[in-house]
Amino acid sequence: RDFTHYFTPQQVSYAYHLSADFMAELLHEATRACHIDAKVLKIARVEGGAEVEFEERAPERYDLVFDARGFPKELHPDQHINISFIPTNTAVIRRCPAIVAENGEGPVLQHTYTRAVARPHGWIFVIPLTVHTSYGYIFNRDVSSLAEVEADFDAFLDADGVSEFEQRAVIPFPNFVHRQIYDGAVARIGNAAAFMEPLEATAIVSAQLQIGMVLHIRLNRPVESLERDAPVVNRFLVNNMLCYGLFVGWHYSCGSQYDTEFWRNARDHVWPQHRVAADPGVVDCAALEKLDDMIELLHRPVIEKADWNQMCAVPLTSYAQMSQGLGC
Repeated sequence: RDFTHYFTPQQVSYAYHLSADFMAELLHEATRACHIDAKVLKIARVEGGAEVEFEERAPERYDLVFDARGFPKELHPDQHINISFIPTNTAVIRRCPAIVAENGEGPVLQHTYTRAVARPHGWIFVIPLTVHTSYGYIFNRDVSSLAEVEADFDAFLDADGVSEFEQRAVIPFPNFVHRQIYDGAVARIGNAAAFMEPLEATAIVSAQLQIGMVLHIRLNRPVESLERDAPVVNRFLVNNMLCYGLFVGWHYSCGSQYDTEFWRNARDHVWPQHRVAADPGVVDCAALEKLDDMIELLHRPVIEKADWNQMCAVPLTSYAQMSQGLGC
């Protein structure tokens, strides 16, 4: 079988991959703000708001701070939920030529949308951009050596018709959810709130939810409700991110066309850790129960129409697709 996932736009004939740099410039044009060009060293909640410490600049206090500094260098059990049931921890990033030529003449024969391809040591993402195509091999450095991964990466690019590339980085990453995404004064967003592989679409949707929910509460609720609202909002956001993490870890356990050490390790050793890692008594939310409900639905001979809209981070249809194995 062809085990390549093509993330084709549904019910439309096109989609856009937005440039983060250009998007920032566009938003800046319509934003009334003071830009402080300084490295942020620390963000901490203080009485009445949050304090930001800068490098070579006096600290400043704000009513609300969005922390978007990315994932931490190391995890601390009192601050982070280690979602160890996801079997990947490293990415090899390569920059390849653009699929669409600069002159734009002639037909484009290659795929112009994002792909995710199962491989013996993990999976590869392919993201066509305006001036280059980004490829990334996601794997587990404790299972596969970098040399093995790069050899398979070379073979994949050769089969994809890519004759040249620029090695950009080898990035180790943690898989985690922050226990305190929102405390009433500091809102951690994006990779500062959680990280589970380089899943760009998931990260964007999650950041939108985090920002939107915090702003909605702050702008529409009375200030005296702040202390009461913050724990409720935080629990909801942690639960949401943990649901995403459980789905990501579970879908690896469904396997792929490859019967390799990586896929066996994901199914037999890594995924079984999820019940301990996501135990409600440890994480203070019900994400594990929601996952169990989705899996129970999948095992029913007939799924009633009333259950079709059930979700645990993603819709029931996504669970049904992934349960057949990656790429089916």
